[in-house]
Amino acid sequence: MIITLNIVQEYLAVIESIAVILGVVFIVIQIKQRVKVSRADHDRQKKQATIEYYNSLSSDSYEFLDDIKGRKLDLSLVNSDKTLRKSVIRYLSRLERLSVGVRNDVYDFNIINLMSGRFLIKKYEQFEIFIKESRIQKKAPVLYKEFELLVKMLDDFRKKYPEQTSDESTQVMQL
Repeated sequence: MIITLNIVQEYLAVIESIAVILGVVFIVIQIKQRVKVSRADHDRQKKQATIEYYNSLSSDSYEFLDDIKGRKLDLSLVNSDKTLRKSVIRYLSRLERLSVGVRNDVYDFNIINLMSGRFLIKKYEQFEIFIKESRIQKKAPVLYKEFELLVKMLDDFRKKYPEQTSDESTQVMQL
């Protein structure tokens, strides 16, 4: 009887250890699942925020885009018209904020690439002379630098992964 009681106690100790191990495994699995769900929700929210900010930029910029359509902008041209200057600075500031958000992973790079990658590259080319001359005039070498860096990222990505880009016919809307 004493031997049987000792064996039962040993079995109970083994069963208790197995139960603790299974409990820990179960908790680890639950934590991993919650992290996965949380990450997916965060990514969805980031994509949604990107689209919302992009849409607000687009709706606020149509009138301005008509004024500059097809024009290479330099410092003297922009400075010759106060309204144009104000619009250019406001527009570039918005693009800079978008760029800061994308480069700091607040906004989603892939969404921006698909929605307006080619358009942003073209806009930078249109503003490039103005940006570089403004940097020199204001002695501010980092003026609109985030926008420039985002455009470089977009251009590099599009060259490396052309299948993950859209052409003009699939763009959602322009900024």
